[in-house]
Amino acid sequence: LLSFTLANMGHDPQESDPRGLDSTPSSKLRVPPARWTMGHITSDHSAPPPTAFQAPPGCSVLPRQIWTPVHYFMSGTRRTSWGSGQRLPPRMYVDSLSIIREVSDVTTLRRGDHCLITLNVLRCLSPALDHFVSMLGSWELFSLYHHFIVLDDVETIDEHGVPLTKDGKVASIAEYSNTIPEFYEELRLAALGKWYLLPIKAGSLLLRKARCHRAALADYGDMPHIFRFERHMEDADRERVVAAAEQLLVKHPRYNVFWSNCEHTTNMITQNRFDSPSAKFVAWCCCRFLLTSVGLVVLHTVVVGCYARYCLQYPFWALACYYGLTALPVCLQALVKFVRHLVAVRRSFLDSVITRDDLYHLLLKESCRCIIGSGLTVSVLVVAPHVVRISDGKYAMSISLLVVLASVFSDMLYCFIVQMISRLLLRLHGRFWLHGGGLLTRRQEEELASTLKKSL
Repeated sequence: LLSFTLANMGHDPQESDPRGLDSTPSSKLRVPPARWTMGHITSDHSAPPPTAFQAPPGCSVLPRQIWTPVHYFMSGTRRTSWGSGQRLPPRMYVDSLSIIREVSDVTTLRRGDHCLITLNVLRCLSPALDHFVSMLGSWELFSLYHHFIVLDDVETIDEHGVPLTKDGKVASIAEYSNTIPEFYEELRLAALGKWYLLPIKAGSLLLRKARCHRAALADYGDMPHIFRFERHMEDADRERVVAAAEQLLVKHPRYNVFWSNCEHTTNMITQNRFDSPSAKFVAWCCCRFLLTSVGLVVLHTVVVGCYARYCLQYPFWALACYYGLTALPVCLQALVKFVRHLVAVRRSFLDSVITRDDLYHLLLKESCRCIIGSGLTVSVLVVAPHVVRISDGKYAMSISLLVVLASVFSDMLYCFIVQMISRLLLRLHGRFWLHGGGLLTRRQEEELASTLKKSL
């Protein structure tokens, strides 16, 4: 990255785009100044302008315009790759209280929707890489997300897959975001063409790397797997959310990945709660990894060392310490999450947010996760000391790594198997729940029962 940066210092803005396109937008890409927050050009589709940064005073480096995916789509260079249209089962969000579902058809997105995309810090480096990261989220192999608010109803998509509104404008979203090409351009200008300023400027820019702005939904066309929170929203709720999002574009808090990230602001807009469950989830995972590491220190310095020297059996207090630091947090977390999942799923069904098929699927999935996924993790943690002892410490490092990552790997494996079975059932039978269940919500079931009763 450093060599690439040095090679491009002082790059002429009139040079062709690195992907073979002229970085100067064509007439098809001009936009009205009032619609977008990062440019001042006008057009038929009201597409966003390329990103441009002002050079600092005294800077001899010429700024250039940065294309984002929507510009490639609208110029016909490539097409978006939205999902296939299969209505996949819902899943629990990391807060264990909310339910999200992958959007099967991008034209079902409505203004005010709170949506998510798999978190991708390398977005816009490569369409193939973006698609791969998006697929990881779709298969539940990665559970951290980027959040945004949809500002327009999506009516249709054009010949290149760009989502459009009813009047033909490019559908937009409100978000905190940045891409590697945009960050590099801002860094290139901030360094004033001097290589020794790169580390200093990079550090300061990283603290405020994301900007709050209106972007095109099509900018995520290379990441086709969009998720949406399953919530009931009336027209008044949608108007309130959009109005709050528009206000956020004008006046917004300074971005901070821990204290004021994209999830904080979207939750504030939609739920009136300035909170980030993902940040808490990451903090808890780090805490659990720390506890596991301390348990491993106990295992290697006390338990294994004592046995190797003079003890005929492990000291009970050392084993209790190891299990208390490794297996116990996993068991407690699994139990708490399971109870919260049950409460959230039941409430969502009673509120007619999910169907009976969704209800049965989530109940079975989370019950098995608690028993199988957590059971597999605990089993690895329990047998680790005995394996280390039997092997005379030959595989101590490998076993330690397995212990630290046991929870992550077991959950990834479980989710992958569930996704594979669900998609196979959908392909063969058109449903992911075959025994009992139903495609109606509780309210729809009651209305149908009332209609049948009246007809009789």
